Amino acid sequence: MDYWGLLKCPITNLGLTLIEYNNFKNYSFPVELKGYGQLTRGLIDQSNQYFYPIFNDIIILHQQYATFIGTGEDLRQNMSFDKKRVFDYYNEVNYKIKDALKIYEDSPKWVDFREVSSKYIKNSFSKASDFYPAEGKYLLDIASGPIGLPEYMDLSIGYEYRVCVDISINALIQAKINMDKAGKKGIYICGDITNIPLQRDSMDVVLSQHTLYHLPKNDQFAAVNELYRVAKPGSKIVIIYSWFYHSWLMNLSLNVIQLYRIIRHFAGKLYVKMTHSKPRLYFYPHSPRWFKTSFEFSDDIAFYCWRSTNKYFLNLFVHKWLFGELLLNKLMEIERKYTRFMGTFGEYPAIVITKKQ
Repeated sequence: MDYWGLLKCPITNLGLTLIEYNNFKNYSFPVELKGYGQLTRGLIDQSNQYFYPIFNDIIILHQQYATFIGTGEDLRQNMSFDKKRVFDYYNEVNYKIKDALKIYEDSPKWVDFREVSSKYIKNSFSKASDFYPAEGKYLLDIASGPIGLPEYMDLSIGYEYRVCVDISINALIQAKINMDKAGKKGIYICGDITNIPLQRDSMDVVLSQHTLYHLPKNDQFAAVNELYRVAKPGSKIVIIYSWFYHSWLMNLSLNVIQLYRIIRHFAGKLYVKMTHSKPRLYFYPHSPRWFKTSFEFSDDIAFYCWRSTNKYFLNLFVHKWLFGELLLNKLMEIERKYTRFMGTFGEYPAIVITKKQ
């Protein structure tokens, strides 16, 4: 394997050295890691301060799971309340079988899997690859999840390795199972999108699908800069995002339903803060203007259409008995022809950043 040099310690930012079991068998590990199988290898940072285990080819490089083995001050930081919510949610979510692959059990909450919408939905699932080259060595799939859809699996066709980074060890285990079934080569890393444990300028393509808006709003700036940092000069960073209440197309077409969703959204935030209830999925959508004004590379950011509608729109307006397939075929044509407009005012944009040479 030739990819160990791609990795870095997320705490010290130093390189990592591979060590065998006899060199760390007496270390104590976080209780959350018990039950993931036999440890045979691990990584230690070059200052000999932190140790990271490897379970069945899953490389654990999230600071939450690091073992402090040095002297002096432990530099690890606690997660914020909202960040911990997302961390706990994805470490507790269950999976189910769809099309012979494992997907998140809660996927039907966000995706319309009806037959009438199938062609339209699958078209969007495949669309990210329209925005980056067809071939390369390393495609970084940040917050990859289980890669439980055939269309998602195909996004790395033409790439030697799919580098799957996720906060959930369970999701990475499912991703490895799904990738192995498909005969694909992967590198599986438990890590944090706001502190990606990869070296600068190392990835040929960086892909982030439906992840960024689940980060606390102030962490999204750091995450976008991290995506930019690890991309090679001249490469593409593709972020599939949701504008939610910044989508004028959904605001106008859904009207009262959208107003209800917005009120429920903010009420839910207040409820979680007050009650500290079970893990719920955090959500915060920045506006298009935020992306176009917040970064040193904002001039290199463009919006395209990934999908202009959400599940609420499809459930309300699209039905087999109401010429639903014809409506969606026309909508796909409009999304292709006016992709910049629909990417700015529709629900789900593909935010494409071209890293300077």
